[in-house]
Amino acid sequence: MKNKYKLLISRKATFILAVAFSVLACDDRWTEMNTDPNRISDLPDEYLFTNAVRQTFRNELSSFEVDFGGQYSHIWVSSNWVREADKFLDYNAQGDRAEYIFGGIYNGPVRNINEVLKITESGAKYENAVHFAQATVIKVANLAKMVDLFGDVPYSQAGMGKYDILKPVYDKQNAIYDDMLKNLKESVNVLKSASSDQAYTSKEDPLYSGNIGNWARFANSLRLRIAMRARNTDVAKYNTVIQECLQLPLIETNQQSATLQCWNSENGELYNPWNNYYIDISSGTYVLNFSELFINILKNTNDPRLPFFASKNMQGQYVGMPNGLTDEYYPAWNRSNTSVPTAQFFAKDQPMFFMSAAEIWLLRAELALDGIGGSNSNEMYQNGIKLAMAQWKINVSEIDKYISAEKEATLYGDKTNKVRQISTQLWISFAPNGFEAWSTMRRTGYPAIPVRDDVRTSKGHTNGVLPSRIKYPYTVEKSVNGENLANAISSMGADKIDLKLWWNKK
Repeated sequence: MKNKYKLLISRKATFILAVAFSVLACDDRWTEMNTDPNRISDLPDEYLFTNAVRQTFRNELSSFEVDFGGQYSHIWVSSNWVREADKFLDYNAQGDRAEYIFGGIYNGPVRNINEVLKITESGAKYENAVHFAQATVIKVANLAKMVDLFGDVPYSQAGMGKYDILKPVYDKQNAIYDDMLKNLKESVNVLKSASSDQAYTSKEDPLYSGNIGNWARFANSLRLRIAMRARNTDVAKYNTVIQECLQLPLIETNQQSATLQCWNSENGELYNPWNNYYIDISSGTYVLNFSELFINILKNTNDPRLPFFASKNMQGQYVGMPNGLTDEYYPAWNRSNTSVPTAQFFAKDQPMFFMSAAEIWLLRAELALDGIGGSNSNEMYQNGIKLAMAQWKINVSEIDKYISAEKEATLYGDKTNKVRQISTQLWISFAPNGFEAWSTMRRTGYPAIPVRDDVRTSKGHTNGVLPSRIKYPYTVEKSVNGENLANAISSMGADKIDLKLWWNKK
């Protein structure tokens, strides 16, 4: 009888297990049936990395390089409805531009690169120290722009909404700078000893096509740029960093510049987005003029880049538009008779530059004035000018003529004048990217922008002084992360466009 019960229990158990496995099998089948076979459930880090690199060049280009950076740097004058920045007012009429920048950077390249860092870090699913180092460089490249635009910004917790950090703290500027320099140093140490087979491949790397040596140069050059920007706050401290950078390979040739190749394509993700401005200018839907300052500096020094950059007006002359005209005097200015970018400068297949060899040589020329990294400042200066012209394929004979014939092509006078010359060439070399040109002006004071005292120009909210930053967002960020935003404003002392950043000593 006991054996009969045991057999019955065994059969019941077998039946229950069979049903259970059947249910599990059906559940697995149900999951399989409801899973899109074409959808990637586990996004590879290389896809995220490629996307983040492209976004670094393209996201919020109009705000960084034209509306704010371009007009503050006095390279551009935008269409009338976005001239509020040019008039030194807080915001332009299109609304909360700062919110566009926050969304474009934090929800774009920063968020994507954070995910790369998460899945390539030590112990992670796609652990790869070289990929992690490359991603770190891209993260620093983006967040350096944010801190240099606003001051205190989300940094340590930036772009971490996926991990339930919806209210990131605002880190202090000096702490951000020190952390960026530390992270770049660690990245350089990894990259300089890595092999190409450990890095992202040529198909995955739109910046250097898998050349790990150029990645090491880029990381080290970016570290030099950041250290130079902070240098005036503590010369001894940042000179130590600068000396470290000078001991390692830097960007030295145009082939090593941090450049995004573009193509003459109908695909908007592949062609140079500056071409959109040329199309709008040509159709009359948007006007982007060169500034009077930019045109006059190039014209007065017979700079061979002028005809490449700018068109002549209807009288066959290069004429720039004054920055900062008031609404009263603006209508009297004939913008159609003012120089605009040429088709070749804004061509679809023109590359985009994040960091050029010219910049690094000019920074080295500035350092050499203090006996740092060499003594032949003039040689470095002229090398920087040559490379800046060559990157736009200016004829070699024209470059040589400029170097041999123009007074500005050779350093002269006292140190102050030499700094003016070097800074002015840096400023020109950044075109069309106004943001870095404006940063050079804030750091060095050159080209000098006098305080506006002409009745024709707007004094805005700065009493005519060149703005030092832009104000924080006043819509979404304030409503979502208002407490941390208020703490940042309190820490900085105000939220004004003439409030100088930590490193801005000029």
